[in-house]
Amino acid sequence: MISDLKIIFFIALVLILPLASYEKVYATHLSDDTKWQLVYLTHNPTCSNYDFNSVVKYTEITQKYLELYKFQNSNYESLCVTPSELTKTFQAPQDLDLLIIVLDNDLGEEKLNAYKLGGIYAHSGLNKNHNHVIMFCDCSNFYYSEPVWTLSHELSHFVLYTLNYNSDVIERLVHKYDNTFDKCRESYSSECSAVITKLRIDASAYSYSVMPPYKPAIESQSMETEEGVVPTALIELNKYITQWWTEGKISESDYSNALGFLVSQEELDDIKEREVMFADGPVNDSGPTWFDIMNYKGTNNKEKLFSIIPYDFQSDLKRVYEDGKQIGLPEWFKETVTWWLEDKITDDEFVTNVKYLRDMGLIQPH
Repeated sequence: MISDLKIIFFIALVLILPLASYEKVYATHLSDDTKWQLVYLTHNPTCSNYDFNSVVKYTEITQKYLELYKFQNSNYESLCVTPSELTKTFQAPQDLDLLIIVLDNDLGEEKLNAYKLGGIYAHSGLNKNHNHVIMFCDCSNFYYSEPVWTLSHELSHFVLYTLNYNSDVIERLVHKYDNTFDKCRESYSSECSAVITKLRIDASAYSYSVMPPYKPAIESQSMETEEGVVPTALIELNKYITQWWTEGKISESDYSNALGFLVSQEELDDIKEREVMFADGPVNDSGPTWFDIMNYKGTNNKEKLFSIIPYDFQSDLKRVYEDGKQIGLPEWFKETVTWWLEDKITDDEFVTNVKYLRDMGLIQPH
C-alpha cells in the first residue's frame, strides 16, 4: 500500500509541477514581526542617570525609525547593564531577531574605535530572519558620525538586508548617504536636505538628524506581492501528502521531498550572503572589512570583537545539526502541520513555515 501511495505521489508531482510559477521578488520578509532588544553597556560600577536616559532615548529612536520604514516589529524591555552583568545574567529571548548593543564612551573607544569602527551591523547563520546584531558607540567625538545618525545608519543596513535588497542599496546607497552627511557636518550645502531626515524624540523634546528611509522599501511592504505563488492544486496535493505523513504512510524523507516543491530555488539563489558585516568607519574613511577584522594587526580579532555579544551568534548551524547529523523536521513543525490540517492556519502561513525550513537547510527546493 505504501509503495502505491509513493507512486501516486510522484506521478501527481510530475503532472502538477508545470503549473508552478515563481516571481522574482527582492523585497521579502518571512517573519511578520521582528523582535528586537536594546542593551546599553556602561563601564561604571552601576548605571548612572545619564545611562538610563540614554536607554530611553535610543529605544525611542529605534522604535520611531522603524516606524518610518513601516517595518513590523516589537521589542523587549531595554536594559542598562555592566559588561559583567551582561555575561553573567543576560538571557536572550528565544525568538530574539535583532540585538542592539550601545556602548558608552569608554567601552566604545575600547571595543569599536580601536578597530576604526563607530558602529557595525552584522548577520550570521543560515536563517536570514535571526542572528542580527547592531553595535555602536554613544561617543561624543567628531572623528565618527553622531551616535543617533550611526544608529539610523545601522538600522537601514538591517532593514534593507532583511528585505533582500541587493548590495547597491544595502551598502552603497547607505554609505553614500553617510559620506554626504559627514560632509554636511563640516559645510552645509543644497544636497544635505536630501540625505537628512529629522526625527523628533519625545523623551528629550529634540529632533535628531537620521538617515532617510529608502522609499521603495516602504512601498514594497505596503503592496501585496505574488512572492512564490504556489498553485492551489499543488497546495491541495500537499495536504493529502501531509495527511499520509502524519498517519505514518510515507517516510519523513519522502515528505521533505514533497515540501521541497512548495519553495523556489530562485528565491534561495537571491540570498547570496549568510554572513555579512557593514562597518561605519571614521569620517573620510570607509572603515574595516571582514578581512580587516579577522587579520587586524596580524591576529584573528573577529572573535574578540564579537565576544561582547551575549549569545551564540552562529547558533543556526547547531539547530540544524546534532553530532554532525541532520536532525530532520523539528517538533514545532509537526504541530504546525496539525494546525494546517485542522484549518487553524492558512495555506500562506503554512508555506511561510516551509520556507523557514528551507532557509534553515532542512529541506531542499525542487
